[in-house]
Amino acid sequence: MRPPVLRVTALGLTTLAFLVTVVSALAVLLAGPAHAEPPSRLPNQVYDPADVLDTAQAERLQNAIDKLQENHDITLWVAYVNTFDDLSAQQWAQQTITRSDLGFRDVLLAVATGSRSYYFDSPEGIDDISRDDLKSIANDKIVPTLRKNEWMNAGLGAVDGLAGTGDSSGAGMLVGVVGGVAVLGGGGALLYSRRRRRKRIDDGLDAVREQELTGDQLISQPLDVLDPWSREVLTDTDNAIRTSEEELRLAVGEFGAVETEPFTRALDAAKKGVAASFALRQRLDDDIPETDDQRRSMLVQIITTCTDVDNDLDEQVEQFDTMRNLLINADTRFSELTQELVGLRTRLSGARTKLDELIGKHGAATLTSIADNPALAEQQIAFAESSTDQGREALELPVGEQGQAVAAIRSAEGAIAQASTLLDAIDRAEENLRVAHVRMPALIEEVRGELAEADGLTADGGPDLAAAASIARDALGRAENDFATDPLGTFTALVDADADLDDALATARSTAAERTRRTELLNAALASATAKVDAAADFIGTRRGAVQATARTRLSEAQRLLAVANADAGGDPVTAIDTARRAGSLADEALMAAQGDVVQWEDSQAPRQSSGGSAAGAVLAGVLVDSFLRGSMRGGGFGGGFGGGGFSSGGRSPGSFGGSQSSGRIGVGGRF
Repeated sequence: MRPPVLRVTALGLTTLAFLVTVVSALAVLLAGPAHAEPPSRLPNQVYDPADVLDTAQAERLQNAIDKLQENHDITLWVAYVNTFDDLSAQQWAQQTITRSDLGFRDVLLAVATGSRSYYFDSPEGIDDISRDDLKSIANDKIVPTLRKNEWMNAGLGAVDGLAGTGDSSGAGMLVGVVGGVAVLGGGGALLYSRRRRRKRIDDGLDAVREQELTGDQLISQPLDVLDPWSREVLTDTDNAIRTSEEELRLAVGEFGAVETEPFTRALDAAKKGVAASFALRQRLDDDIPETDDQRRSMLVQIITTCTDVDNDLDEQVEQFDTMRNLLINADTRFSELTQELVGLRTRLSGARTKLDELIGKHGAATLTSIADNPALAEQQIAFAESSTDQGREALELPVGEQGQAVAAIRSAEGAIAQASTLLDAIDRAEENLRVAHVRMPALIEEVRGELAEADGLTADGGPDLAAAASIARDALGRAENDFATDPLGTFTALVDADADLDDALATARSTAAERTRRTELLNAALASATAKVDAAADFIGTRRGAVQATARTRLSEAQRLLAVANADAGGDPVTAIDTARRAGSLADEALMAAQGDVVQWEDSQAPRQSSGGSAAGAVLAGVLVDSFLRGSMRGGGFGGGFGGGGFSSGGRSPGSFGGSQSSGRIGVGGRF
């Protein structure tokens, strides 16, 4: 049997709507006069002294708010009160925001269910939300539900709008549907929102993975990109360290501690870096909140530390792999070394003959620098031959004890390279003599200029630049004094010194550029923080009669941190930058709290403005205490006047002070 079909005519709908209106009106009448709720500190995110939500509705709204915070880093506060205590909706909301210490990611939806008005307030620029966006959210998702007394749905509509799901129905509009559909609809909207956010974060991660970022570019990345990126690089680097540790353990057993010492040193440094990064990650994950600037600084430090650690390990890979591969291919390599040694023995004989001819042509004094090359080359060849014999013997040992063969190969390779260089010098001596006479004047001037530059980069170049400069000065002195008697030796020495000095200067220039960049960042951070602290101090100082403890506390801490930042500027610019940014953030909070205090004070003075605006201005400035106006005290105040007896903020009227334009917040509201 088919279930009956419910048919509702147009007349029926009209009648139903009328009945709903009548019932709602009777409910209001029966409830009696609405109890006013003055602005106060919100105890939780779903605040319901009007008692319009049951337990299940409050829990559902809180769950949606929690997911909004988890997925979008937006904290929504919803307050349902009977009336706004003879204040406008905007005034009630602004005073509640100030008393509740709501910050730059906190949004407030305030609803007066009895007087039927609301206000929806957000920090300006949060996730690019504009005043028009707030109007759209209010018009599409909040007001329609308020008009139908669907109080929970109004809060859920605010959640949907802030999440940016783009679903006009929203989770809050599905409550009237059958239970299973409502769960599906709400879950679908939430899933869509999460996917959109996940895609945006993934796109951001893909972008940063595919490019090398400067320090400024890294710092400018959004927090929701930096956070997962820091987790990713920390995990990857920890895995790399664990794998490297296992490989190194085998290598030490096979090649010995001496041969593997560079890898052990690199791994120990990597472990320290990752341990420090894990400590930062723990601080980010604990119950003690950090400001956005603190989080950004810590996330950037994790990413840069792990990147440096990873790069340092990568620099050892080629050498490590070479060591392992040398042992695997030791037999083949020893055969190749033997062939090279045979060739060097053949070259040695010809080099002696060549040197005798050059001495006869240019004189022994001119060729002093290469006169001993044949004898030195023969010593290196003999050492290489001995090393190869020892290496072959090491290969006869059991597996796991053959590491000495690698040391023998490297020793032989080094000796062969030295012998080849010595014999090459004899082969090129004729050409080098010609080039020396042509290039020496220009080379001397080049080295002089580089040494002058090195003098200005001493602090940035460190011991490497100092050593290179010292060697270059010695070579330059010999070139200037001994070139006539030893052109080949002095020219070769100066060419080598010039190359080393070039490398050291390049490193020093890079360090100097980084120091300059950090100095610019530090100066900008200190200037910004100083301006913010001064602005907050001036505002509070000229309105101290109204400003309460919260603003004064924030300002005091901001001033302390600014002093610390200035003290650290010379020694630790990175820490000083972070400290200066924290000082600026606290100064912003101090100014916002002070503005709220002044608004509240002015509202409290409204009934007695006719008694004398100049005296009220003196109280606001702190020249007179408030009790003087009440007649309970007599006498003057301490200090000067208020500069005109009144106040303004950037040309704004007192009526708008501390609101959406002056406090960095935007809002919309009205009747429903």
